[in-house]
Amino acid sequence: MFGGGLLGIGIFILVSKNDILVLTRSVDTSNLDVPSLIEKAAYAIIAGGAFIFIVAFLGCCGACRKSKGMLCTYAIVVGLILALEIAAVVMAIVYKSDVSMTCFIVRVFEKFAKDNLTNLLETRYIGPYDFSDVISLAFDLVHILFGCCGVTSGAQFANISSWNTTYAYDDGSGSYVIATAVIPATCCDFSNDDAFPNDITNFLLSMTNTTCPVTKANSYYEKGCYDELYNAFSTYFNIVIGFGASVGALEILGIISACCLMKKNEDEDKIGDSK
Repeated sequence: MFGGGLLGIGIFILVSKNDILVLTRSVDTSNLDVPSLIEKAAYAIIAGGAFIFIVAFLGCCGACRKSKGMLCTYAIVVGLILALEIAAVVMAIVYKSDVSMTCFIVRVFEKFAKDNLTNLLETRYIGPYDFSDVISLAFDLVHILFGCCGVTSGAQFANISSWNTTYAYDDGSGSYVIATAVIPATCCDFSNDDAFPNDITNFLLSMTNTTCPVTKANSYYEKGCYDELYNAFSTYFNIVIGFGASVGALEILGIISACCLMKKNEDEDKIGDSK
């Protein structure tokens, strides 16, 4: 089922390549052959799905038909995969202690991710009152969900001229003051975060300090979203490790099951011959 699912995803990516290309227009891809990369990724997923499907097919059919050849092939292939996975884990542990290698990987990832996020913020962000651009809305949602502002900090918005800085707030007397915001309203603290973006009026009314977008009051999220996102994704590493361990355990179980079936079939054949 997993192999078939990968096959379906790969074929979908290949068929919908032009639609996926539209999503990449927001990122600077001048140095990349994006269509070729998407196509290669699709073929890689299809190849991986087909490989998994064939291996699983050998195991299932070998068990159903009591075929020693199929079961043996299945056990050998899964054993080789397991050996490669163990080798990869060992290499990861060895190179984890290599500070220079770790720093290099972190620097490459940080430059690619942070630079592209900054480029998106500077070219696509239009403010929390306009939902016409999905990238702009995504930034607002990240501000709210992760309690952060901008990519590196809220100070970035001072250098961005494309976003709507007009902000109106109640001065306490029932009169509204029109002011210039230095940070988006979504960078401030709200008591009703769930109202965004479906009920923008109630969302804005729940702002804990109405002057926050203008004055950067105490309710302003000072941390940049890149660090917050990085920390959030880092928490999923243990889940990935757990998933990998579960896959390894299933592979070992598959090998043992295949070997037991072959032994059982061999014993049954010997009993049948003796009779």
